Amino acid sequence: MAAEKFLPELISATQLTKKNVPATRQSFGKRVAAYYELELISEGSGAIITDGQIIPAIPERLFIRRPGMRLEGFAPYYSYYIVFSDSSRELEQLNLPAYLDGMGQLSDSFKTIRNHFIYPDAASDFEIKSCIFKILAAVLKGGSNTASPAIEASVRYIKSHLEEELSVASLAKESGYSQNHYTNLFKAAMGETPSGFIRRCRIRKACELLEETNETVETIAQMCGFDNFSYFFRAFKKIQGRTPHAYRKAVRRYINNSCKHSVKRV
Repeated sequence: MAAEKFLPELISATQLTKKNVPATRQSFGKRVAAYYELELISEGSGAIITDGQIIPAIPERLFIRRPGMRLEGFAPYYSYYIVFSDSSRELEQLNLPAYLDGMGQLSDSFKTIRNHFIYPDAASDFEIKSCIFKILAAVLKGGSNTASPAIEASVRYIKSHLEEELSVASLAKESGYSQNHYTNLFKAAMGETPSGFIRRCRIRKACELLEETNETVETIAQMCGFDNFSYFFRAFKKIQGRTPHAYRKAVRRYINNSCKHSVKRV
């Protein structure tokens, strides 16, 4: 794609919250995307059918949509959501994925777009286009960021050792930085502290295990590096807005109902 030719024009920017989404288990409605869409899930345990594929709507998952995609979402999930056009047609040349995980660092860009859409000023058009470029750059890099090689290695280590004890002090030492400097570099690259990132990754893994396995919640907590079940329970509920048991029950109900009733009609 020739970046100098790319001409994004924002059409809408919305934040889906508990105040403006359908009731639990209900559909957002079937539709066909008219423009390009980017949707970053902030919380949720619902699902989004994309061209017949059922994709769970989990935190930090970024959905990328082209015009013409057939869609249907099932509550509850909450997100930042932008719609834009591309008169240059440069995006047509790209093989964009349907979604990418671990994109929580882009939440500030989505918030900036939304704020400038609602409260425009003289700089809003530049701010909005800059943020759209930043989001698409992250998409084209497959979710990678501008972190130093040491921080990138640390992120990879965290994701592959979630079941183990992970201390910020040991991660900083392994990266060759002081703990304070490591924390600052990590937050600049990932948009959150190392401990917050570890917690979210562990909860995300717990969500996947709750969806895909029949392991007990206690076993899943241990598999995700939570030795203290009470802490796991509190952390899960804080991030997901419901208990692990309720999450498993809800997600499976949504997916089963979607398989039975929705895919055939999409």
